[in-house]
Amino acid sequence: MRYLNLKNLPMLVASCGIFAGLHAENQVESKVPADCTTLCPGTPSFECRKDFDFLVAAVYEQIRVQGGEIGFITYSRDQALYPVNGFGVYQPEFFSWGFKVGAGYSGWTDGWRTAVKYSYFSAISDLPLQTAYGSAIVPSVYANGFVADYSQQYVTSFGNLQAGNKTTINDIKISIGRPSAVTDLVTIDTYYAIEATLIMRRQVQVYTNDIAFGPIAIPVWTNASQPTASPQQRYAANSGGFFQNYQKYTWWGVGPAVGVKGDYYLGRGVSIFGDATASVKYGQISTRVSTLSSPKTRLNMPGNSTQVVDSPGIEAITSSLMYQFSPGCEGELGFNWSYVFDEDQIKASFIIAYESSFYFMVMRTITNEIPSRTENGAGLGVQGLVLQASIEF
Repeated sequence: MRYLNLKNLPMLVASCGIFAGLHAENQVESKVPADCTTLCPGTPSFECRKDFDFLVAAVYEQIRVQGGEIGFITYSRDQALYPVNGFGVYQPEFFSWGFKVGAGYSGWTDGWRTAVKYSYFSAISDLPLQTAYGSAIVPSVYANGFVADYSQQYVTSFGNLQAGNKTTINDIKISIGRPSAVTDLVTIDTYYAIEATLIMRRQVQVYTNDIAFGPIAIPVWTNASQPTASPQQRYAANSGGFFQNYQKYTWWGVGPAVGVKGDYYLGRGVSIFGDATASVKYGQISTRVSTLSSPKTRLNMPGNSTQVVDSPGIEAITSSLMYQFSPGCEGELGFNWSYVFDEDQIKASFIIAYESSFYFMVMRTITNEIPSRTENGAGLGVQGLVLQASIEF
């Protein structure tokens, strides 16, 4: 019969405890990477602790709008009733600079991060347009033709056009989110936000040197000296005549947004990233249209002489105001380079990316027909280059 030596029992228990502890430690190390890439943001020291980050970015972008057509260029100068063999003329849009600033805090429990970001962009575009011989510009329906010919049955076409606009976009976003997936090479963050946007846009078109076609009704205040006099030109630039259409848009809205950001690490601190956001804002859109006719009518008089008649200007103003929901979307794709220094306490990042944003149903242009209305479904988009720098500590 064999007996168990109880003197070795304490050592056996201690050994089992040591092996159990080592096994549990190995299990934790196998599940939790050393750089803290569970579901918490990676700080410069790669520890799950309080974290601040700040960013500043410069943007170089261009705006495109819907519902802002100026008119059409027709290649049949003898036909001014409608465009013939023509193509559309749109507002000039030049690349301009803007900026972004933001701050974030990652010291909450469970890896949550809060952030605020403000974006500002302003663009001014101005371009003269002169048609070639045999062609003319026919204004679009957004210009009130009633103040030009008092019937809108006759569409005046012009040889010269000066077009310009200014657009200012202010956007602030307050977000909260956390990483939803983290591997050695890929990080995916999801976030939720409240976003507020203010868009102001002014655009103007000044037409001169109209192309006369057929008989035109002469207003009674011209006091033409001869009943057989017929107008040769009403908006001659050298006489001071012009036909102008001015539009002003103001949109503000506040609403929720949801976004996702992904990073794919290439090595040496370089990663490819993408950031996409979708939002729905509720706010107010106001539109104001002012069409001014300031003719200096030149009359063909008997005996091959001309007479300039200074007619008083006529201005027609129409405005619209409504509340609505406006969806929006924003995407960014580019490269991110990061560098950790100061004994792993600070991380600097630099980003170069392509960005595109679109705001739906904010260009409610007033259509000046006999039953006036506002344009439905028109929006405003902006796209361009982003150069950003950020610092974390």
